[in-house]
Amino acid sequence: MAWRMVMRRVPAKSLTVVGDLAQTGSAAGARSWGEVLDPYLEGRWREERLLVNYRTPAEIMRVAADVLRAFAPEQEPPVSVRDGEAEPRAVRLPVSGLPELVARELAEIGEGRLGVVTPDARRAEVARLFPDGDLDAPVVVLTVTQAKGLEFDAVVVVDPAGILAQSAQGGRDLYVAVTRATRRLTVVHEGELPPVLSRLG
Repeated sequence: MAWRMVMRRVPAKSLTVVGDLAQTGSAAGARSWGEVLDPYLEGRWREERLLVNYRTPAEIMRVAADVLRAFAPEQEPPVSVRDGEAEPRAVRLPVSGLPELVARELAEIGEGRLGVVTPDARRAEVARLFPDGDLDAPVVVLTVTQAKGLEFDAVVVVDPAGILAQSAQGGRDLYVAVTRATRRLTVVHEGELPPVLSRLG
């Protein structure tokens, strides 16, 4: 219905559409551009892949590329043009230890902003630890869906196994989570780290 509305508003059907199908989290989401556009344009469209990544440091993109290869192998990971300031890391830690970890990360980034990305089922639990966490605060707690399209200097991904398990598209959700950081990435887990994140082990 959303695409139908867009096409009605653009009678000439001349559009530039930018999107990343690897970040499709909904089971009803697009699997290919042809699936989305052919009903309206009947093959009269062209795809150009943007494969240069200016936002995500190479160290973080290597982790994201592992996730992409596992859960969206038809998608080609972009190549980062810059190195970051720190290697991404995994920390085994109970959720109750998040405030101390987040305080250390904030000290590392100085004036920047930090996003804590959680599975849907754990957002309220984690948000209670950061009561002032609205979008203008130095620390904000978000689900993957809420974090989509946003970027932060540092990101703490909480319970990656929970993100993977929360839906049939959990792997794509994890890809979204690990690509929100522009400087530093930390993955916090209580149980075993999912094999797809073994680079962090």
